[in-house]
Amino acid sequence: MKPFSSVLIIGSCIFVVAIMTTKTVWGQEGTLIDLDKAKRQLQSERETIFIEALKLSISQAAVFHPIYVKFNNEKRVLDDQLISLFVNYGNNYQQLNLPLMTKFIAQTERYQERELAVRKKYYKLLSEAINIEIGSQFYEVDDFISTSLRLNILTGLPFTGSITRVSENQNPPR
Repeated sequence: MKPFSSVLIIGSCIFVVAIMTTKTVWGQEGTLIDLDKAKRQLQSERETIFIEALKLSISQAAVFHPIYVKFNNEKRVLDDQLISLFVNYGNNYQQLNLPLMTKFIAQTERYQERELAVRKKYYKLLSEAINIEIGSQFYEVDDFISTSLRLNILTGLPFTGSITRVSENQNPPR
Protein backbone atom coordinates (compact mmCIF):
# COMPACT_ATOMS: atom_id res chain seq x y z
CA MET A 1 0.00 0.00 0.00
CA LYS A 2 2.19 2.77 -1.31
CA PRO A 3 -0.02 5.71 -0.19
CA PHE A 4 0.61 4.73 3.41
CA SER A 5 4.25 5.81 3.29
CA SER A 6 3.04 9.21 4.48
CA VAL A 7 1.77 7.54 7.64
CA LEU A 8 5.36 7.30 8.82
CA ILE A 9 5.55 11.08 8.68
CA ILE A 10 2.34 11.40 10.71
CA GLY A 11 3.43 8.81 13.21
CA SER A 12 6.86 10.35 13.52
CA CYS A 13 5.32 13.78 14.05
CA ILE A 14 3.05 12.65 16.86
CA PHE A 15 5.72 10.32 18.22
CA VAL A 16 8.02 13.33 18.54
CA VAL A 17 5.23 15.30 20.18
CA ALA A 18 4.55 12.57 22.71
CA ILE A 19 8.20 11.86 23.40
CA MET A 20 9.31 15.45 23.63
CA THR A 21 6.39 16.33 25.85
CA THR A 22 6.70 13.36 28.14
CA LYS A 23 10.49 13.46 28.32
CA THR A 24 10.29 16.97 29.64
CA VAL A 25 7.54 15.98 32.04
CA TRP A 26 9.56 13.02 33.29
CA GLY A 27 12.46 15.32 34.09
CA GLN A 28 14.67 13.99 31.32
CA GLU A 29 16.25 16.24 28.77
CA GLY A 30 13.84 17.22 26.07
CA THR A 31 12.62 20.14 24.03
CA LEU A 32 8.96 20.99 23.87
CA ILE A 33 7.73 21.45 20.35
CA ASP A 34 4.68 23.31 19.14
CA LEU A 35 1.92 20.79 19.82
CA ASP A 36 -0.67 22.76 17.84
CA LYS A 37 1.61 22.85 14.81
CA ALA A 38 2.17 19.10 15.08
CA LYS A 39 -1.59 18.50 15.28
CA ARG A 40 -2.20 20.67 12.21
CA GLN A 41 0.46 18.70 10.36
CA LEU A 42 -1.22 15.48 11.43
CA GLN A 43 -4.58 16.68 10.09
CA SER A 44 -3.07 17.80 6.80
CA GLU A 45 -1.09 14.61 6.27
CA ARG A 46 -4.07 12.43 7.21
CA GLU A 47 -6.11 14.13 4.49
CA THR A 48 -3.30 13.64 1.97
CA ILE A 49 -3.14 9.95 2.79
CA PHE A 50 -6.88 9.55 2.28
CA ILE A 51 -6.78 11.40 -1.04
CA GLU A 52 -3.84 9.35 -2.31
CA ALA A 53 -5.23 6.02 -1.10
CA LEU A 54 -8.83 6.39 -2.24
CA LYS A 55 -8.11 7.63 -5.77
CA LEU A 56 -11.49 9.31 -6.07
CA SER A 57 -12.99 10.56 -9.31
CA ILE A 58 -13.90 14.24 -9.47
CA SER A 59 -17.56 13.49 -8.77
CA GLN A 60 -16.65 11.15 -5.88
CA ALA A 61 -14.28 13.77 -4.45
CA ALA A 62 -17.08 16.35 -4.51
CA VAL A 63 -19.21 14.05 -2.35
CA PHE A 64 -16.29 12.88 -0.21
CA HIS A 65 -14.93 16.28 0.80
CA PRO A 66 -17.83 17.62 2.93
CA ILE A 67 -18.13 14.23 4.64
CA TYR A 68 -14.38 14.18 5.27
CA VAL A 69 -14.50 17.68 6.80
CA LYS A 70 -17.00 16.44 9.38
CA PHE A 71 -14.95 13.28 9.97
CA ASN A 72 -11.79 15.34 10.39
CA ASN A 73 -13.46 17.54 13.00
CA GLU A 74 -14.37 14.44 15.01
CA LYS A 75 -10.87 13.00 14.57
CA ARG A 76 -9.34 16.25 15.78
CA VAL A 77 -11.17 15.82 19.10
CA LEU A 78 -10.01 12.20 19.28
CA ASP A 79 -6.41 13.21 18.50
CA ASP A 80 -6.50 15.65 21.41
CA GLN A 81 -7.86 12.94 23.69
CA LEU A 82 -5.20 10.44 22.63
CA ILE A 83 -2.33 12.85 23.15
CA SER A 84 -3.77 13.96 26.47
CA LEU A 85 -4.04 10.35 27.63
CA PHE A 86 -0.41 9.61 26.95
CA VAL A 87 0.90 12.91 28.26
CA ASN A 88 -1.05 12.25 31.46
CA TYR A 89 0.49 8.78 31.65
CA GLY A 90 3.93 10.33 31.23
CA ASN A 91 3.23 12.94 33.88
CA ASN A 92 2.34 10.23 36.38
CA TYR A 93 4.81 7.56 35.32
CA GLN A 94 7.03 7.95 38.39
CA GLN A 95 4.10 7.55 40.76
CA LEU A 96 1.78 5.02 39.19
CA ASN A 97 -0.72 3.45 41.52
CA LEU A 98 -3.75 1.24 41.17
CA PRO A 99 -6.35 4.05 40.94
CA LEU A 100 -4.30 5.96 38.34
CA MET A 101 -3.73 2.89 36.18
CA THR A 102 -7.35 1.78 36.51
CA LYS A 103 -8.44 5.25 35.37
CA PHE A 104 -5.89 5.26 32.51
CA ILE A 105 -7.04 1.85 31.26
CA ALA A 106 -10.71 2.90 31.43
CA GLN A 107 -9.98 6.15 29.57
CA THR A 108 -8.00 4.26 26.93
CA GLU A 109 -10.88 1.82 26.42
CA ARG A 110 -13.38 4.70 26.06
CA TYR A 111 -11.07 6.40 23.57
CA GLN A 112 -10.80 3.25 21.47
CA GLU A 113 -14.58 2.75 21.57
CA ARG A 114 -15.15 6.35 20.40
CA GLU A 115 -12.55 6.00 17.67
CA LEU A 116 -14.17 2.82 16.36
CA ALA A 117 -17.62 4.42 16.50
CA VAL A 118 -16.40 7.35 14.39
CA ARG A 119 -14.74 5.01 11.88
CA LYS A 120 -17.92 2.93 11.56
CA LYS A 121 -20.10 6.04 11.25
CA TYR A 122 -18.10 7.42 8.32
CA TYR A 123 -17.74 4.01 6.70
CA LYS A 124 -21.52 3.86 6.60
CA LEU A 125 -21.93 7.45 5.38
CA LEU A 126 -19.38 7.02 2.58
CA SER A 127 -20.75 3.62 1.60
CA GLU A 128 -24.19 5.14 1.17
CA ALA A 129 -23.07 8.44 -0.37
CA ILE A 130 -20.50 7.05 -2.84
CA ASN A 131 -20.23 3.25 -2.76
CA ILE A 132 -19.27 0.31 -0.56
CA GLU A 133 -15.76 0.10 -2.05
CA ILE A 134 -14.93 3.68 -1.06
CA GLY A 135 -16.51 3.16 2.36
CA SER A 136 -14.46 0.00 2.91
CA GLN A 137 -11.24 1.60 1.70
CA PHE A 138 -11.89 4.58 3.95
CA TYR A 139 -12.35 2.24 6.92
CA GLU A 140 -9.10 0.42 6.13
CA VAL A 141 -7.08 3.62 5.66
CA ASP A 142 -8.37 5.16 8.88
CA ASP A 143 -7.67 1.95 10.78
CA PHE A 144 -4.14 1.84 9.39
CA ILE A 145 -3.43 5.50 10.22
CA SER A 146 -4.86 5.17 13.73
CA THR A 147 -2.97 1.96 14.45
CA SER A 148 0.30 3.44 13.17
CA LEU A 149 -0.20 6.56 15.24
CA ARG A 150 -0.92 4.63 18.44
CA LEU A 151 2.01 2.31 17.81
CA ASN A 152 4.40 5.21 17.34
CA ILE A 153 3.20 6.85 20.56
CA LEU A 154 3.27 3.61 22.54
CA THR A 155 6.75 2.77 21.29
CA GLY A 156 8.08 5.92 22.91
CA LEU A 157 6.48 5.44 26.29
CA PRO A 158 8.13 3.43 29.04
CA PHE A 159 6.51 0.13 29.89
CA THR A 160 4.53 0.24 33.12
CA GLY A 161 6.84 -0.45 36.04
CA SER A 162 5.74 -1.10 39.56
CA ILE A 163 2.30 0.07 40.55
CA THR A 164 1.74 1.16 44.11
CA ARG A 165 -1.40 -0.15 45.72
CA VAL A 166 -3.39 2.57 47.43
CA SER A 167 -6.91 2.30 48.59
CA GLU A 168 -9.58 3.76 46.35
CA ASN A 169 -10.47 6.39 48.95
CA GLN A 170 -6.93 7.79 49.11
CA ASN A 171 -6.18 10.65 46.78
CA PRO A 172 -3.60 9.63 44.17
CA PRO A 173 -0.46 11.81 43.93
CA ARG A 174 -0.61 14.56 41.36
